[in-house]
Formats: sequence, structure tokens, C-alpha cells
Amino acid sequence: MAQFMSLDVKVAIVSLGVINFLLAAILMNLWKFRRRNTAYVPVWQLISTGTSFAGCILVLGYALYHSFINNWSVSPAIENADIIACLLLAALNGLAYGFRLNKLSGIPQKTRNRLIEEQLLVQNLSQSQQNLALKEKVVETKRRHLKSQMNPHFIFNVLTGIQHLLQKAESERAGQVFSQFRKLLMLGFMSQEKILGPLSQEIEHVEQYVELERIRLSKAFEFSWDIKSDVVPAITPCPLFILQPLVENAIWHGLSTESVKAPELRLRIQWDNEDLVISVHDNGPGLQTKNQTSPNHVSRGTSIIRERLALLRHRGKLTISECPHDHPFATGVSSELRLPLWALEPAWHQMKEKKAS
Repeated sequence: MAQFMSLDVKVAIVSLGVINFLLAAILMNLWKFRRRNTAYVPVWQLISTGTSFAGCILVLGYALYHSFINNWSVSPAIENADIIACLLLAALNGLAYGFRLNKLSGIPQKTRNRLIEEQLLVQNLSQSQQNLALKEKVVETKRRHLKSQMNPHFIFNVLTGIQHLLQKAESERAGQVFSQFRKLLMLGFMSQEKILGPLSQEIEHVEQYVELERIRLSKAFEFSWDIKSDVVPAITPCPLFILQPLVENAIWHGLSTESVKAPELRLRIQWDNEDLVISVHDNGPGLQTKNQTSPNHVSRGTSIIRERLALLRHRGKLTISECPHDHPFATGVSSELRLPLWALEPAWHQMKEKKAS
């Protein structure tokens, strides 16, 4: 083997040491880049740099060993090809490393732009969520306000009825009305903060109200429910205190007239696909008679109902018509309350889960 005699032993060792140091630095930086993101540095480049570093370490070790055993007096037993190979490997890895750095230099700008876009998106999303939450609070406040308006309207009518009974010296009936009225007030106080509740609670409220009106009126009337089998009142949500004005209109503008000989009131509750439909039917004289007796009268109760329905997640609808095709009597008025897509109402699923648990 021809020995490399043109280089001093110390210069050769220092040169190999510098080459190994550079390769070690390149390998370490490439490894840090890959740990940050595997897409930054391909595996082949890590393997190539690592192999080059290992080969140059072996050459350096070989040179140190021979120099040491020869007491640093002669050149190490390394061929020209070994030194040239290490220099070439260092140069190639240096070029590859430079190319990789140049490619990665554009990433921070792209990353910064992407981060700015993400921050703007998050801010817009946060603002949208805040706007939706604020809108929901406004709607909820308006719902509560409209619900609270129905209570004074109802209380005024009942107290006026009690006053009329007292003026006619019917104190016993007035006491019965007041007792029933107190029960209704208790129902209202217990659900004061609720906008929605189980349908069973609304049914109980209507029954209590009908009992009160039976005491107030000198004329008896029949009252019945037609609840279809697929309706489960205990877990079906319903806007609270929304049916009472419709029942009140049916009784006072329909059944209380002298022309009705056998007054009857029927409430029907059914599903129409995903819509919940609640209908109030009476066998009174109809809308024409009502309009003749009170041509300029506008029911505040039905106006509030329509406003409440407009604030639901899926806008509800109130339809008042005379003897529609599904009306159970020969005469009278039907008030239909339609709650669209009510089966999808979140409160419905919450009540079903609560019932199941």
C-alpha cells in the first residue's frame, strides 16, 4: 500500500477532525429539522449524512491509531483515496445541506402567513359565536318578556270575572274561582323561568284553566282531549302557557254564546311528520258572528302567541279558521298551532335521554 507521505501527520489528523466536525454539525441540524417536522428532511438525507460521518470517523480513528503507535514520527498509514473520499463526502453533504437550508428558508414565511390566516379565521369564528350568543340572549329575553305579558293578560281576565261574580252576590262561586285561580298561579310560579317544558305540564295548565272557566260560567260545556298514540306528553317539549289564550277565546267567543245549545271544546295533539300540531276546536257560531259582535277587536293573546312562535328556532305558525276539513263539529272555529320540525328540537332529545336514564 502506497502511503500518503506528502502531508504531515498532524495536518492530516486536523483536516480529518474538521471534516468530521462539519459532518457532525450537519447531521445534528438535519435531525433537529426532522424532529420539528418530518416533511422538512427526507430519511435518505439523514442516512447519507450519517453514513458519511461514520466513514470519516473510521478514517480518523485509523489515522490516530497508526500515529500513536509510531510515536507521531511518521505519517499515518492512510492512502490518498481515503483523504479525497472524506473531502468529497463532506463537500456533497455540505451541498445537500445548503440546498435543504435554502428550501427551508421559505417555510417560515409560509408558516407565518398560514398562522396569520388561522388567527384571522379563529377571530372571525369567535366573533361569529359571540354574535350568535348575543342574538340568542336577545331572543331569549324577548321570549321571556312575551311570556310574562301573557300572565297579566290572563290575571286581568280572571280578576274581572271574580269582580262580576261578587257584584252579582255570588260569593261562593267567586271563592271557588279564586281557589282554582290560586292553583293556576302556583303552576305559573313553579315554571316562571322556563320557556319550554314538557307537554304534560301544558296539558295540566289547560285542565286547571278549563276547571276555572267552568266555575266562572253559568253554562256547562263538554271538554275532551284527542291525543294521538305516538305523542308522549311526558317527554315532548312544548312552549309553556301558549294554549290558554286559544282555549279562552274558544270558550268566551264561541261556547258562551246563547245560540250554542250543547257547547263542546276539544283539543287535539298529533305529529304531522316532524311537526307537532296542537288544535283547539269548538262548536260555537264561528268567526262571522264574532266579527259582527266585535268588529274592531284584536285579541292580544293571539298576537302574543304569534310573536312567541316567530322567535322559535323553527318559526311556528298559528292558523285560525272556521270549520276546516278536519274540524270535528258541524260548526265552530279551529285554532291550529303548528311547531315545524319540532322532533328535531334539542329539548326533545334532552327530555328523551332524561326519561331513559
